[in-house]
Amino acid sequence: MEKREGAKAPSKRTPIDWDDAARLLAVGLTPVEVAQLVGTTPGRINARIKRVRSFREAIEQHRSAGRASPREAYERFCKLVYAHLERQVRSGNLKVLMWIADRMKLVRPPDVDAPELELQRLLRTLSEEQRAEIRALGEE
Repeated sequence: MEKREGAKAPSKRTPIDWDDAARLLAVGLTPVEVAQLVGTTPGRINARIKRVRSFREAIEQHRSAGRASPREAYERFCKLVYAHLERQVRSGNLKVLMWIADRMKLVRPPDVDAPELELQRLLRTLSEEQRAEIRALGEE
């Protein structure tokens, strides 16, 4: 098959999880926010909302399901967050990787004392009487 001049190469789109997109829209995210999370454009999200009745119905079903039980809604939300974090990590999104490392305390700035050093600093601030009490506790 011969390629026509000026013709676009077929795009290599990653599959969109439209059910996730519907769930995100149901909880109140904008099409722009949903597009960023599921890996598409806001235009595709809006077009799907306008043209695909089953997608609009899925959004409404997720809205209704979200009203059922706060615990179930929370669990679904957690699963969704983990799935999207995993997707961002796999794609090598440096901002997300740094955010996760910060939240998990995996990276410590060099000027932050290690716990052992912090304990030594704290012990130095104690009076001799307080240190004697601590030594006595250790001897019991």
